[in-house]
Amino acid sequence: MVLTSEAPPIDVDALDQSKVVRIDLGSQETKQRMRELSADWAKREPIYIPRDGFVFVLCTRQADALEVYKDVERFPTAVPKKPGYEMFDKFMGIKILAQMDGEPHSRVRRLMSNALSPKAVTRLEDRMRAAIDRLLDRIEEKGGKFDAMADYGDHLIVEGLLTVMLKLNPEQKKIFTEMHRVIPLVTYTEAGHNYPDECVKAFADAREAIQKLIDERRAEPGDDLISDLIAARDNDDKLSDEEMFDQIFTLTAGALGGTTNAIGGVFYSLYQHPEAIRVLQSEPELVTSAVAEAQRWHSGSYMTFPRFAQCDTEVGGTKILKGMVVRISSQAVHYDPTVYDNPLEFDVRRNPRIVAFGSGPHACLGFFLARSLMRIAVEQLITRFPDARLENPDMPVTYSGSVGELRVKSLPMLTQ
Repeated sequence: MVLTSEAPPIDVDALDQSKVVRIDLGSQETKQRMRELSADWAKREPIYIPRDGFVFVLCTRQADALEVYKDVERFPTAVPKKPGYEMFDKFMGIKILAQMDGEPHSRVRRLMSNALSPKAVTRLEDRMRAAIDRLLDRIEEKGGKFDAMADYGDHLIVEGLLTVMLKLNPEQKKIFTEMHRVIPLVTYTEAGHNYPDECVKAFADAREAIQKLIDERRAEPGDDLISDLIAARDNDDKLSDEEMFDQIFTLTAGALGGTTNAIGGVFYSLYQHPEAIRVLQSEPELVTSAVAEAQRWHSGSYMTFPRFAQCDTEVGGTKILKGMVVRISSQAVHYDPTVYDNPLEFDVRRNPRIVAFGSGPHACLGFFLARSLMRIAVEQLITRFPDARLENPDMPVTYSGSVGELRVKSLPMLTQ
């Protein structure tokens, strides 16, 4: 069987069949089985997954993942501008940092780094706590039940990023949350098809809103992330308006999606293990370690942004042909038994080194913001509601989100 698109044709039947896994990567069944599948894949050489005219090479062991992350010459992230690659262009032509390479990537990253540094994030933590307290106040008013996602997790990054860091008004936040809602539809777009109309509209509304924000903050700078980006300088160099637009779009879209996915996995992991909550209540200094372990045990995604092989090569014993799509499964990597002892065991004292935020040149620039927000969210939740628990610990979790994401849809809980 030869798969064709604008990508180089690849004869799947000519590949090592012991490494070919035929699976619908975007189905609910796959998402619900992903942790089980990952535990198996974590012991294997990179696998081949045919999808919609392409062959994905999925790296599932840590050493293989790190090799791909660090080698931007063999495995660049920029999406080829060819028909058939629509599913990989998650942000519909926006030049996001995660899909830029070489000096343009290094330059934009350098100009943005101060605005998202640990120091900059720490400066905002008191405001984050106040915003999170308001969310918990509303949960307390509801009585004894709440949904950890609908009432809390889905709002955390909206409050932490859109309210605290960007200082957006309710109408502006509505525009960006709508954009966040439709982004998964892009990843389900079949090769050669147009993007859904609702995606096109939401992106156009976001573009208009971002341009107005840039104009307003340039005229009247404030204590917010957009003003910091406008003021960013590297000697005489600065972000152009187009670059600033692209990166504000990246931060709003990427953080709303990626961090929300991660937070859902953190809550699910912790409250599936009530003994872990009790440990954190007696030893709150372990919260940072516990959040990392929760991300390891239940990652927010099972595929990273794609990379595109530039030549015939090999990783971890698996041949990779020019034009193949190379992706990393952070969920599988986090179960690599050569790196993590008893990987299926949840241990808040493990303090694991995880790859949920990437590694190498493309490590997530928003890592410090995401980590800080998740830590504060967990600290305040277990303090405000010390007896909170899952309403039904045996209820199977269901997922939404883009292809490759494990976004917990709902997590019903009791506060007492």
